[in-house]
This record gives sequence, structure tokens and C-alpha cells, in this order.
Amino acid sequence: MSVSERPPIRAVLWDIDGTLMDSEPWHHRAMIDVCRGYGHELTEEECAASVGVAFRDYYLQLHARRPLPVAMEDWANEINALYVTRVAEVRPRDGAFALVEAFAARGLAQACVSNSGRAVVQANLAAMGLGHFRFGLSREDVVHGKPHPEPYLKAAGMLGLPPEACAVIEDSPTGARSAMAAGMLTIAWPQSPAVVFDAVDHLVEDPASLDWDALCRLSLS
Repeated sequence: MSVSERPPIRAVLWDIDGTLMDSEPWHHRAMIDVCRGYGHELTEEECAASVGVAFRDYYLQLHARRPLPVAMEDWANEINALYVTRVAEVRPRDGAFALVEAFAARGLAQACVSNSGRAVVQANLAAMGLGHFRFGLSREDVVHGKPHPEPYLKAAGMLGLPPEACAVIEDSPTGARSAMAAGMLTIAWPQSPAVVFDAVDHLVEDPASLDWDALCRLSLS
């Protein structure tokens, strides 16, 4: 859908981990520490392969290689709890908070849509301390997580907007697939140029470089 065919953008939906917050290394450290406690050594490279992968799927991959003596739910809860204890040390991604402020100044609605659990989403929102997000949607708030379109479609419904009036900023292919499937303007903002995406509307080094005047049709307002 071209800019001329798409309705004006009225909301920006943000992924959190790796997009707003430079939190992936902290999730990796928590995973490494928890797995080590169960005698399962992981490298940073192995953890990097988990970006955008659901906890259950990654647990099954690890379990297939070497059985973990802990149930998946308990394993995930331990990792999340450890991350939450360290969240104050997590820094925002460069440029992300300035974009949030710029979008707020434009009058755009903003919300967060995450594949993480509610405890992690709430901890991240509190750590960010920004007052511009209407809500934070977690994996527990939907039946199907990303890459299914349900999280983004639910967020649009909560904002009272059609999906086509929403832009999404994501750092992972999994999240971008979810946004594209929901029919939203999908902006891929990867932390590494090596990350490979399916078709997206924009693949950028900086979302601020996009023509937001055109996307929001300010000339028509």
C-alpha cells in the first residue's frame, strides 16, 4: 500500500525489547545465568539466536540438545524474574526516547506491544518512565503472540483505530511479520544490519529519517 493509498498515520505502536530498550543483552545474561544454574552452559551467540523466538520454542530447542531439569514455565519465570531485578540498569536504545517525544508532539497516540510476559512489560514501562504510552500489551494479553497479527490488531482496537492508521516500529523479523499481517505500516529498525527481514514497508537505520509529514498527511490537516 503506497503512502497515497494509506490513510493518515494516527498512532505508533512500539515493540519494547531491542526497539525502545537496549534490553536484549540483559535478557541474554538472565538466560545464561538461569541455564548455568541447571548445568546448561550457553554462549552469547546462542542466546542471540533466541531474539524474536518465543520462550517455549527456544526452550524446546535447548531441551532437545540437552534436557533441562526444569519445566518450561518455571524456567521462563526464573529468567523473567532475574531480568526484572536488573531492569534499572537497562538503557534506552539510542534515539528511541527522542522519537517518542517527537511523536507525542505531533499528537500521535502511542502504545507498546510486546511478546514478553506482563511482569517484564510492566517493569520496562516503569523503567522507561515515559508518560506517552496509552498501554503496554504483553504476551499474556493475547491468545496468539507474534508473529500472529493478534497483538497488533488488539492494540489498534484498544486505540479505536483501523490497523491501516497505525505504524509499527520493530527490531525483529518476528515482530515485523506480526505487524505486516495486521495490515499496519511496518518499520523495521534492526540493531544489526545482518538481520534479515521479509517484506516490510521501510527498513531503516533511523525511523526519524522517514517523511512523517507525508505519513501523517499534515498538509491535509
